[in-house]
Amino acid sequence: MGKCHEYIPKIVGYKKMKDIKVSLICTLKNEESSIREFLDSLLSQSRLPDEVVILDGGSTDKTVEIINSYIGKCDLIKLIVKKGANIAEGRNIAIKNAEYDIIASTDVGCRLDKNWLKNLIKPFEEDRSVDVVSGWYEADAITEFEKCVAEVTYPKLKMVLKNPDKFLPSSRSIAFKKKCWEKVGGYPEWLYTAEDTLFDLNLKKKDCKFAFAPDAVVYWRVRSNSKDVFKQYYLYAKGDGEAGIFVRKYLKHNLIYLLGFTLLLLGFYHWLFWELLISGVVLYYFLRLSKKKIVKKKMNNIILAIKIMFIIDMAQISGWFKGFIFGKINKKDDGNQFVQNRN
Repeated sequence: MGKCHEYIPKIVGYKKMKDIKVSLICTLKNEESSIREFLDSLLSQSRLPDEVVILDGGSTDKTVEIINSYIGKCDLIKLIVKKGANIAEGRNIAIKNAEYDIIASTDVGCRLDKNWLKNLIKPFEEDRSVDVVSGWYEADAITEFEKCVAEVTYPKLKMVLKNPDKFLPSSRSIAFKKKCWEKVGGYPEWLYTAEDTLFDLNLKKKDCKFAFAPDAVVYWRVRSNSKDVFKQYYLYAKGDGEAGIFVRKYLKHNLIYLLGFTLLLLGFYHWLFWELLISGVVLYYFLRLSKKKIVKKKMNNIILAIKIMFIIDMAQISGWFKGFIFGKINKKDDGNQFVQNRN
């Protein structure tokens, strides 16, 4: 462990869990406000990684300086700086420079449960034929707005457990064999967002064996205002449009709003179309709120949830059309049978 003795967990059986060597990779840029909390949670793991490869995309704040201060205490950490690298390129560079066959991936900005890595690697130890392990994440929400965003957008664990094979993990909580990464050609660097979704779909297409580790949990900060929520889902949808994935889902979603807009215009011809529009809007949001188990919440929360849903809908419509029509569209793959992990 070199200079990392102070971080080695004093737990029984630690060496036994170290039979499988693991490289942890992550990318970041300008994360001086969150990097300390992330590294502290990483180096407090009950099962430390065998190395940590961090790719910095060209930070202009004190991020690199802070990371170097940790490297001085713990030589598990390797820092690579590649100015201008996007997330996909950064992950690929980090993996290329990783020493070990098992790659664990997470994001700076997450707070890792102390048993995250131990639980994420466990399926590999129990079954050497496993190629990919999907971890889980929970919302780190503080304000009422953030809690409502989490209610509306975060997938529910009990629903995923009913059919984990359809779950597409986020690369903030995933582990995979390096040979599988090589088999699919790595993360798609031509995508600014949705790179991990397309990466998952490519792994599925290559028949890589997935396992689900619901107790491998990271905690992710929720967007705290409407502007940031809109931007987040605009970029997600733009990436999906560029990748040509989930096409049927977006077309269905957009047709619903096209129908609503048509009824709005027809209402100027006859008021019954407005009545039909109002009924449709009420039914549309009631069904969505029911699916998210929000209908029994307080009225203020219901109104806020509808507002957030509408913001996300508008972001997805505009983002997807821009990505699909004007973006660099590669080979299309309809992933509607899978559960998106989008937050």
